[in-house]
Amino acid sequence: MKNGKEERKNVVYARVSTYKQKNDLKNQVNELEEYALANGFELNNVFQDIASGISFENRKQFFDLLDLVIQGKVKRVLITHKDRLSRVGFDLFKYLFDKYHTEIVVISDIASTETDEEELFEEIISLLHCFSMRMDSNSKKERKKIEDVLKNKL
Repeated sequence: MKNGKEERKNVVYARVSTYKQKNDLKNQVNELEEYALANGFELNNVFQDIASGISFENRKQFFDLLDLVIQGKVKRVLITHKDRLSRVGFDLFKYLFDKYHTEIVVISDIASTETDEEELFEEIISLLHCFSMRMDSNSKKERKKIEDVLKNKL
């Protein structure tokens, strides 16, 4: 606390889609902690979710982080890639976080010399991934409905 004011926090947010990727979650956190140490950022919190990047269902830690941002308690959020925060709508979150004076540091962007065309290509790939995940999810739901109907008929 400085001059009676609570210091704003530097935090890490890491996310993977499935439990099978739990090692990747640990790797993300380690990479972000190393980045913070190398750049003189004292980390105050680590937020982690194992949930889809398309929807915000089951993203409790993300909402805990968002609450702190809205309360004005977060100075900086470190993430490995934009899609770790959200596969869709990253710019919306950037706008929102900026409104609360919270910087989003995407460490993959720092070393990147990506051209506009390459960035656009990455966005298209991300959207295609989102679309295929939704299609797969819908297919599973449809299969389940059919299985349920068949079970009830037998």
